[in-house]
Amino acid sequence: MNIQIQDQTLQLLPGMGTLLEDGTLIVADLHLGKASAFQAKGLAIPEGDSEVDLKRLTEICKWNQAQRLVVNGDLFHSPAGLTPEIERLIEMWLDEVRIPVQLILGNHDRKLPRIPHGLDPVDSVTYGGVHIVHDPKDAPKDAISVTAHWHPVVKIADGKRTSLRLPCFLLRKNSLILPAFGSFTGGQIMDVEEGDRYFVSPGEDVLEVPEELIRG
Repeated sequence: MNIQIQDQTLQLLPGMGTLLEDGTLIVADLHLGKASAFQAKGLAIPEGDSEVDLKRLTEICKWNQAQRLVVNGDLFHSPAGLTPEIERLIEMWLDEVRIPVQLILGNHDRKLPRIPHGLDPVDSVTYGGVHIVHDPKDAPKDAISVTAHWHPVVKIADGKRTSLRLPCFLLRKNSLILPAFGSFTGGQIMDVEEGDRYFVSPGEDVLEVPEELIRG
C-alpha cells in the first residue's frame, strides 16, 4: 500500500517495513537476543526468534529488490543478548542479504559496549528526501521522517466489550512511525491525536483502519 507524505511516496509492506522511492527499505526494533537477555535473568525463554526474524528480513529485501537496508534502531536488545551465537547469525545474515546495511542507533543499541562489524552505525540519515531517526522526539518538525521506538499498536472496535489490538504503522503529521519488526517484542496502544492515520497488516495486505473503528 502506498501513502503520500507531501511530495514523497512511501510503500508500506506487509512485513512491517517501508520502501522509499529510491529503493531504501526501512525496518526497526528487531531486538535480537531478547530471549538470551531474559535467560540471563532466570526466565527460560527458548531461542529461535532472532534467526527467524533475520531470515524473514532477507526475504523481504530480496522480494522488494531493495537497494539498501536501514535498520531504524534497536537491532539488539541488551548487552546480555549480544551472544556469540547472535554475532554469528549477524555475520551470516550480512553475507546473505548482499546489499548495504546501515544501523540507526536506538536506545537499546546504545547500551552495547560495541556494535558488530558491518552495520555502519549512525545517529540518523537521510535517503530519498526522508529523514530516518529512531526516536520520534528527535525527528525534525519541518521534514518528512520515518521513526520507530514506540512499537505502536492500534485498538480496533470488535464489539461492545472486546477489541482487537494489532501492531500498526502510524502516520502522524509528516512522520511515519514503524511497527516493531521483531517477533518477540511488545507494543503500546497509542493515544489517538487529530489527523492520525493507522495502517495494519493482518495478512498479506496493508489496510488503513477506518477512523470510526479506532479506540484510543
